[in-house]
Amino acid sequence: MDGKPGLHITIVSDGKPGHLSQSRGLAEAIARRTPAVIQESAVGDPVAMPGGATLTLAAGRTTHRPALRAAARSGGVAIALMNPGWLNRRRFDLSVIPEHDGIAASPRVEPTVGVVNAVRPSTDASPEEGLLLIGGPSKHHGWDRNAIDEQLRAILAADASVRWTATSSRRTPSDTDELLTALSTESDGRLVYTPASDTPPGWVADQLQRCGVCWVTEDSVSMVYEALTAGAAVGLLSVPRGRAKVGRVVGGVESRVERGWVTRFADWCGGGALNTERPRLAEADRVAEVVLERWPRLRG
Repeated sequence: MDGKPGLHITIVSDGKPGHLSQSRGLAEAIARRTPAVIQESAVGDPVAMPGGATLTLAAGRTTHRPALRAAARSGGVAIALMNPGWLNRRRFDLSVIPEHDGIAASPRVEPTVGVVNAVRPSTDASPEEGLLLIGGPSKHHGWDRNAIDEQLRAILAADASVRWTATSSRRTPSDTDELLTALSTESDGRLVYTPASDTPPGWVADQLQRCGVCWVTEDSVSMVYEALTAGAAVGLLSVPRGRAKVGRVVGGVESRVERGWVTRFADWCGGGALNTERPRLAEADRVAEVVLERWPRLRG
């Protein structure tokens, strides 16, 4: 670094895996482009402010105030991931907001396709390795264990050459966990099930590097975009819609279906293929370029 201090990136974390994945994804993408040190600070802990150029990242409501205070003390740049609200959008130097939130681009807002994540496009995924990502009931979706059973059995029976890996989420009901365990036992080694509670950080991202095919229950929106980022052929497992009004997040996934980026299970049953012919999705890398172009002092 020719004796100059590099960029110091501080992630203010609320401990939620989804929020942390977004911050890490952007921090790591920036660090691939300029010498940088990445540190993580939990909400409530003092934020160390070393010398040199500084960048503070925040994802989640409780991270906003400590991130803004840290950036003010250091004279650095503060970035929020996801919509921090109207008032905070005026306080953060930049807010990185999924386009489905409907916030127009501006000098302080950078819209993204889905949420930024830490997944990188795969270069050696195999179409004979598949990944099943099973969620659970959510604000916008109900759950039907028997329908999940039918869909998974149809997928397993469709091509005996594909080896499958499956995982659950914190929302997955116990009877669906039992279903996945049973399917694994019945599969003669073609399906390996690892519950979410047994997966270390980064496990899904690692699987997406080797799996060329991915089926995701449609409630797991962030997983849909992670699979798209990896470059997998992505299918949507159907789950019932909940009573809540369909929001922009669900509408964002619907738009990917309409564009042919992902394929619904019913369409696949009707002869529709899972598609990989789509624009490259690497939002963390794209936003990293925007950040370094907008604030050249952050470059080492």
